[in-house]
Amino acid sequence: MRSANRLSRGEGGNVMIEFALLAPVFFMLVMGLVEFVLYQYKSYTLNHIVYESTRSLQTGQVQSATNMRQKFEEMCAESAGPLMNCEDIQWDVRSYDALNQIEYPPVEYDEQGLPKNFVFQPGGANQYSVVRATIQHSFVTPFMDKLFQMGPDQPAIANAFCIVKNEPWN
Repeated sequence: MRSANRLSRGEGGNVMIEFALLAPVFFMLVMGLVEFVLYQYKSYTLNHIVYESTRSLQTGQVQSATNMRQKFEEMCAESAGPLMNCEDIQWDVRSYDALNQIEYPPVEYDEQGLPKNFVFQPGGANQYSVVRATIQHSFVTPFMDKLFQMGPDQPAIANAFCIVKNEPWN
């Protein structure tokens, strides 16, 4: 009991110094963890949006619209969650006649980290539709942006891919 009283009366400041040394590291780890979870959420949500949107290509819903790109982006917005802004998604939609013809050309990014060579060419009935999507993500924690970014002064990018054979809707 005597040692407990002595500890409660201690005014040396050791605890405050130890807290000052460890707290920044602890809070940086917690922030990094929270940011990584938000990045993973964005990545998984992007995958979900791509799969759902590709289904609308597969069934011909998009191809039957007068403005295919607008219809496709509307279908994307219906699949997105509350934390995802579909206007930030960059789409690369291509069509092929056979599986052995499918190839992903390397993405060329501009200085803002936006793809320069993405196209929107949905396929017709019985063709293969290939969908690739990217979205940028900015980290606040200093070491997280270094781990995930594309290059110096460029944001991190989450990607999603999907390949389907369109149904014979004709």
